[in-house]
Amino acid sequence: MAVSAGQDDLQGVERTVSRLLASHQMPLPATFSYEFLGMPFDVGVRRDPEGSVQLVVRGRLGNLPYSAESVDVRNLLNSVVDAGHSLPLAEISLDRKQAIVVQGAMTFPSVPSPATIAAGAAAITVAVKPVCELVVKCRAMTDQHTAWQQSA
Repeated sequence: MAVSAGQDDLQGVERTVSRLLASHQMPLPATFSYEFLGMPFDVGVRRDPEGSVQLVVRGRLGNLPYSAESVDVRNLLNSVVDAGHSLPLAEISLDRKQAIVVQGAMTFPSVPSPATIAAGAAAITVAVKPVCELVVKCRAMTDQHTAWQQSA
């Protein structure tokens, strides 16, 4: 099968970009943030005293609603938080202000490339995706409950 000149050029660019991403090391410490399903996530990358590198991803999924807002949603979200202790790559908990927080970490033996850092953050995000989706649905339930109470 013949490869056109355009496809050959594109494959060359892809190979070059892949090599560049793999060859460049992340300057440490490093931080960045992103949003997933409207929820803020922060990433920190730092070197351990032993020389390895730790990637930590922390997301704030929202606040636990007050019982007056919706007892059912509060109970459901408490169950989600309790179940989140057995997630792969991450753990869910409540902070002192009743915010639902997810945190995951990975350790690398040496300084990883930016592509590896991005892949690690993505893997942790994918691990918590079902929980994030449940929180989004619970928020919608709270919004509907509040709207119903206001119309009554």
